[in-house]
Amino acid sequence: MMKAILFSVFLMLFTHAIQGQSIIEIPPKQTIQIDYPNYDVWQATLKNKSLKGIDVAVMLKQDGYQVRGFGLGTKGNVDVMVEQESILVLKNDTKSVIKIELSITEKDRSVFRQEGNYISFTLENTSSKSIPLLIPNVMNPNLSPKSKSGVDLEIGQEILFRSKGKTHVLLVVDESIQSGDAIDVPLVLKKRKEELGL
Repeated sequence: MMKAILFSVFLMLFTHAIQGQSIIEIPPKQTIQIDYPNYDVWQATLKNKSLKGIDVAVMLKQDGYQVRGFGLGTKGNVDVMVEQESILVLKNDTKSVIKIELSITEKDRSVFRQEGNYISFTLENTSSKSIPLLIPNVMNPNLSPKSKSGVDLEIGQEILFRSKGKTHVLLVVDESIQSGDAIDVPLVLKKRKEELGL
């Protein structure tokens, strides 16, 4: 834990020194924490430069509660918002070093005041295998085995998956999904593949 904290502090100073952009190398089986305590809200733009995925989470400093999280797959990229009361946690569960390009942009609380009709719910991977998904214009999460990923998506937003080299609609966010619901992704994926004859 002490090593992780020290590395986190070093990383924070290092990224400041190069104006918010850096290449991070996450050692095998290691977790790093990134914090910008002087920002009320900051956006981390993450680009996975490696052939392995990592777990990304935003966690409260006070009690370690996970506010949001997901898997970032091979060559994936995503924007993550982090509040001052939280930290960004990157976890490498693989046996390889993973390189992540990180860019930091200062934001304010207005980024959470969304226009349109959004629903906050959870994508849950109850299986023992990773499930890559595509959420156009939002992110391309790779759901780690036995994991939960919180999302905040607008009604009408499509969630896609790939099978046999083609992209298919897994589900469309609508009023049947209630705020706080947990979607069992492997179950929905199995039913959808049966419907499509895949």
